[in-house]
Amino acid sequence: MDLDTGAGLLHRLTSYVPSREWDVPVDDPRVRQDLVPNDPGALPPPMKRYPDGPPVLALPRDLPDPGVPATAVLAGVVSPAQPLDAAQLGRVLFLGAGVVRTAERAGRSVLYRASGSAGARFPLELYASTHDVAGVPDGVHWYDARRHALVQVGPAATGSVTTLVVTGVPWRTGWRYAERGWRHLYWDAGTLLSQLSAAAASAGLPPRLRSLFPDATVRTLVGADGVHEYPLALLSLGDGEPAIGPTGPAVPGELPPVELPLCTAAQRAGERDTLGTPWPPADPLSAHPPSDPLDEVVRRRGSQRRMDRSRTLPRHLLEWSLSTALRGVTVPHWVAVHGVDDVAPGLYRWPDLSTPLRAGDLRDELLRVCLGQGLAGDAAYVVIAAAPLSTLDDRGYRDAQLAAGLVEGRLHLAAYALGAGASGMTFLDSEVPGLLGEPDDLAALLFTCVGVPEYRSRAGGRPGAPVEVRPVTPRVSES
Repeated sequence: MDLDTGAGLLHRLTSYVPSREWDVPVDDPRVRQDLVPNDPGALPPPMKRYPDGPPVLALPRDLPDPGVPATAVLAGVVSPAQPLDAAQLGRVLFLGAGVVRTAERAGRSVLYRASGSAGARFPLELYASTHDVAGVPDGVHWYDARRHALVQVGPAATGSVTTLVVTGVPWRTGWRYAERGWRHLYWDAGTLLSQLSAAAASAGLPPRLRSLFPDATVRTLVGADGVHEYPLALLSLGDGEPAIGPTGPAVPGELPPVELPLCTAAQRAGERDTLGTPWPPADPLSAHPPSDPLDEVVRRRGSQRRMDRSRTLPRHLLEWSLSTALRGVTVPHWVAVHGVDDVAPGLYRWPDLSTPLRAGDLRDELLRVCLGQGLAGDAAYVVIAAAPLSTLDDRGYRDAQLAAGLVEGRLHLAAYALGAGASGMTFLDSEVPGLLGEPDDLAALLFTCVGVPEYRSRAGGRPGAPVEVRPVTPRVSES
């Protein structure tokens, strides 16, 4: 990867180092110097706006829950096929991007979605290009998560399989994390896709994920301009040709016209004009522990802010969770074990838990590497995704970030299915190779903390009826 152009340049200029605070931009003219993180006056709206005009279809609010255990879905057990109608499509969309909780923060309402997001920024938009969905006209629809409704923004596309399009709005996450927020788009897209895929699979609708697609074509399909919004991934609900061929213009909707040029350049560097094959389906696991149904686990899932470091998790929870989270994913992962029964504290390269790469208590070092965020030391274990930059190009870098987010999303679901809690975590990029004993070329992708919750969040609400919650303040250490 070229560290002077495209995604490589963005990676280099947005990497955290100990000598600079995370919210201070690097002194480089290609990075915007005029941004004030968390500036209330520049806060972007939580979702797109469409002026009056496009047809709106209210989706059924009574979701058809197949009742499949979450652990069975995560393990890859094939579920009986359900009909793809408005209710089932609405269920899939809701379990990925629906508004399940709300909270007041600094005088504003926060809309918490079913899948997690770094810093609660929720920078993604979700579209459904429908084909033969009972009760839904063929067309390109934006999912209005607040109203649990479809807004038709474009005519029916060519192709034979209903396909979901995930897009990212860089300013929505850049408002807090500046240009580094481009990475968060892909992390969040991975967590969203983990839940969309699980919801589809539990209804017997084979989810087919594509991260290689003709970017310009998909932009036209959904009305994204490639600067303030761009496509990140496709998820088809079955085999066959994805319905992504635009047959007419799409209504673009309204977004704040704030550009992060470094992010635009990184995105364009990875653009391609071909449609790739779906990510290959992974072999199912031979067994899975019992759990509540997927729909219940998704509504229970949250982003755990405090964990009890005095309590441990059983070894089988770590082993099963990582085995299912990494099904079909080739991005390397490590595990820093703090408190797991029958596993000595230390650092391990998954899947080998027999001999640590580094033995001993690493809580203080993880706290330092994770900018003093308490979960890094309080978790029972911390999963670390990283990959050598030399193995990636501009598109491969996007794929690696997406895969890391997908693993994080599965770890969340596995944790909440089995009584634990989980949360994603950022880090000092420059310190991760030393932590893992790897060359400096190693690019850290994402940390996921899994541990024993210090509190239990209220389960999320149903479509149109989110529950109101009070945000929990995470612990921050000076380490």
